[in-house]
Amino acid sequence: RIQILFEPCAMASAGAELIISKIEDVILHIVTCLSRDISPSYTMLSNSSSNVTKDADKIRLGDERVEVAMFDRAGTRSLRFSKVIQVMALVHRTLKMGNTVTQRDAYYTLSASFTSQNDFNACLDDVIRILDVPRRSLGIVSAPKGSLAGNIRILQSHETIDCLLTGTTGYELPGDPTSLDFESLGARYILLVEKDAVFKTLSEAKIWNEIPCVLMTGRGYPGLAVREVVSRLEHQFKLPVLGLFDYNPHGVQILLTYRLGSTRKGREGIQHTANVLWLGLHSTDLGSEMKARHSKPFTQRDVQLCTSLLNQPFINQNKVEREREREREREQEADKA
Repeated sequence: RIQILFEPCAMASAGAELIISKIEDVILHIVTCLSRDISPSYTMLSNSSSNVTKDADKIRLGDERVEVAMFDRAGTRSLRFSKVIQVMALVHRTLKMGNTVTQRDAYYTLSASFTSQNDFNACLDDVIRILDVPRRSLGIVSAPKGSLAGNIRILQSHETIDCLLTGTTGYELPGDPTSLDFESLGARYILLVEKDAVFKTLSEAKIWNEIPCVLMTGRGYPGLAVREVVSRLEHQFKLPVLGLFDYNPHGVQILLTYRLGSTRKGREGIQHTANVLWLGLHSTDLGSEMKARHSKPFTQRDVQLCTSLLNQPFINQNKVEREREREREREQEADKA
């Protein structure tokens, strides 16, 4: 018989205590299985198509869970299994100490066991789905990966930041934006741009003097913190959200990430969304000569992404709506004739 004694948590909050208890239950189950010569396992929230409902406006994640065993016939799963347990142990230790670490620092702490930051991130996503809690409640926050500027004032602790005066780099959003409060300075829009270079160009031009707006970027695919702030500003100030993204499969995917979220990080990944309206070039804006001269051939990755996008209800509904609009235009032209 194996007995495991966990030390009491002197520093942990009430919410952290619940997560610590969940982690200890998972570890206790694994140790019990090993002591009985049974292959250990854990269950995690499923993000398979059978547990995900998609429509044109929202992604919904069900309650279905999948069992992940430590050992499989190929013998490849045990390494991933052990990495997930190491991340869970780090979370357990962090919460017991009442600390917070960045995702980058957490990776470096366990870097001997992981091949890359992406390798660590994938295992952290598994832990989020095992425990079915938001990432920030694990004591791990993402590194800053987003900026804002323009007609907005930020209240943080005892500091006030006027984003009209933050220069071309803007205000860098923290990994956990829950402590931030916002005050509009006459903004009429939220303008999202895909790339940091575009953000800096528009900041240097002080675009908010021409178009009163909150200018934001997620520097490519947006992290949870950026999406949370966009969603908060949209609802708090009732502002339309405009998105300036590249006219390619990745630009469309980034747009959908803002609009619909992603199930990769469990329920938290679909919690913060915004009704982003797409600005920029569309196929109808380009003539055949311009397409031939300036278009780049798709890579294999682009083709795969296009195939995935074509299965999105959002894309399909817009295709139907565009066809209906063209049909109405043809009817109007026929009536004029």
